[in-house]
Amino acid sequence: MSEARTARILVVEDDEAIADGLMLNLERKGYEATWVADGQRAVECAGAERYDLILLDVRLPGLDGFEVCQAIRSANDFTPILMLTARGQPDDVVYGLKLGADDYVVKPFDLGELLARIESLLRRKLWLEVEPEQSEWPPCFRFGEYWVDFRTWQAKTLQGELELSRKELAVLKVFSERPNEVVTRRELLENVWELPNHPNTRVVDNVIVALRRAFEPNSWRPRHIHSVRGAGYRFTP
Repeated sequence: MSEARTARILVVEDDEAIADGLMLNLERKGYEATWVADGQRAVECAGAERYDLILLDVRLPGLDGFEVCQAIRSANDFTPILMLTARGQPDDVVYGLKLGADDYVVKPFDLGELLARIESLLRRKLWLEVEPEQSEWPPCFRFGEYWVDFRTWQAKTLQGELELSRKELAVLKVFSERPNEVVTRRELLENVWELPNHPNTRVVDNVIVALRRAFEPNSWRPRHIHSVRGAGYRFTP
């Protein structure tokens, strides 16, 4: 995505009042926004047009948000997806992230937080689109029995070779640069989500849960991703 080009956002929301408010505020921020109200139409639009971000509600008529996310990723479309969910259950959040969503906001959401998350994902998309020869990402990072290829997003996991999400990759990159050090949740929020002052660090913990499911045979006795009580995490290669 070029910085000179207006970012295009697909809003997938069946509540017309919420959609109107989102469209108004996105356009005020200078984004080009398109609204659809059902999951099937969202999949069709994502396949027919190029968007820089998809704002995806979970509860939709027809295909729900999880099914939409899965369909988009199955088509090898890696447009950033920010999920809007009224479900505060960690399992639902983790499920969305594992399907390929990049971030989530729980309804009722704070507009300022939502716009900050959108800006963060768009900046991250631009960063990931740097030409390979200009990128500072290492070609491959190995730890234990596993490896992660930061250029292709592929990784050897407990489930075989899989494609990781942007957030999972970015957290692993931070860990790879700071082995055996304590990395705080605030540092991860700043470096991965670009939200250093956000009060809720739960989103960090949810990505850690997803990474442990991918790389830890026993999440209660992890070999690589250790919790440091009251601080954050320590990564042991």
